[in-house]
Amino acid sequence: MSDSAELARFEALAEEAMSAVYDVRNADVRSCLEDALYNIERATDIARIRGWMNEVERLTARRTRIQAAFDARFKKRPKVP
Repeated sequence: MSDSAELARFEALAEEAMSAVYDVRNADVRSCLEDALYNIERATDIARIRGWMNEVERLTARRTRIQAAFDARFKKRPKVP
């Protein structure tokens, strides 16, 4: 499998895991988040090894958006008195 195909595969797996986060039937959202982050990081590693800096930047931004989306939806916020 080529590096670009492997990168695309990991990115698709990350997207699939994030979709599962929003599936109300799935109780283990933390595990889905961890899967998504793991797969985005593997894709980023491939891009970094190949020297594809535009892809590294794009995937790093995607990782940040995944974490932010999870935090916005599931992280408990302190109660304001």
